Amino acid sequence: MSTLTPFPLLALIGAVSGAVTAWVLLRRDRPAEVLTPSAPPEPMPDGVTARLLADEREARLDALRSLSEEADEDPGLRQDCVDEVLAQFRTDPHAPLWELLREHLRRDSPRFWPGMDLHVVFGLLADVDLRGCEVRDGVFPSVGFAGDAHFEDTVFTGKVNFEESCFARHAFFDRARFEAGANFEHTTFTATAAFPGITTHGRAWFDAARFSARTDFAAAGFGDGVSFGGVGFSGPTTFRDARFAAVALFGQARFGGHADFTGAVAAAFEFAGARVRTDVHVVHTWPDGVTAGEPAPRRPGRWAELR
Repeated sequence: MSTLTPFPLLALIGAVSGAVTAWVLLRRDRPAEVLTPSAPPEPMPDGVTARLLADEREARLDALRSLSEEADEDPGLRQDCVDEVLAQFRTDPHAPLWELLREHLRRDSPRFWPGMDLHVVFGLLADVDLRGCEVRDGVFPSVGFAGDAHFEDTVFTGKVNFEESCFARHAFFDRARFEAGANFEHTTFTATAAFPGITTHGRAWFDAARFSARTDFAAAGFGDGVSFGGVGFSGPTTFRDARFAAVALFGQARFGGHADFTGAVAAAFEFAGARVRTDVHVVHTWPDGVTAGEPAPRRPGRWAELR
């Protein structure tokens, strides 16, 4: 049998080979742009973006105002409205909503809603202004307060919790009333902490709090036990004319600046393990019977134990 390849088959093989070669050359010479990904869309101008965000914020505010008007007529919607206002701060900490809240939380307002709770479970609140308001629970654990925080003349009729919160600027609680106690344990005050003239009923805890600047509890009235155990007072501190109905606990506290307890009265003062810095120019006025021991080196500086 002949092993020669028939001519028609050779012709077919040649035709296929030529077609493959032509395809390869075509792919090699194809313009590169067909493989280039499409260009990203043009960014939106800053002015347009700002306007869209402003329109979105105004739309949310209008919706909250409408809800508050409905809640004026339907008390069952009031706590939901307050919760919705607070929820807006989660995505927009600087939203201008404190005025809307105050309109419903001030007892002298014709639109006052009694018995409202403020429960904040997210990280940041800015420029808080609850001056003259009355709320039931005020719960702000681990919240960061940006800007000055105003709680002057605020009345809390229920539980109050600021545990592990941080005030980045001044905190004003002048004449605030805590009718069921208050928890400020492990709270950080980086600027002025103003509590003059406050009144508390029920226990108040400030254990392990940090006061970095001026601290003012002048003329405060503590109607039950209060503890400042392990507190750090770095700046000038005053409890002048403060009234403690029970034992005032300052065990392990540290006083790094001026300390003034002139006129302060308590069932007893306990300063076990508390220390005062002595190598800086400061003035100390302690309650009757409390004195500082011999200074000793302790970083930073020299400190004396109170006894």
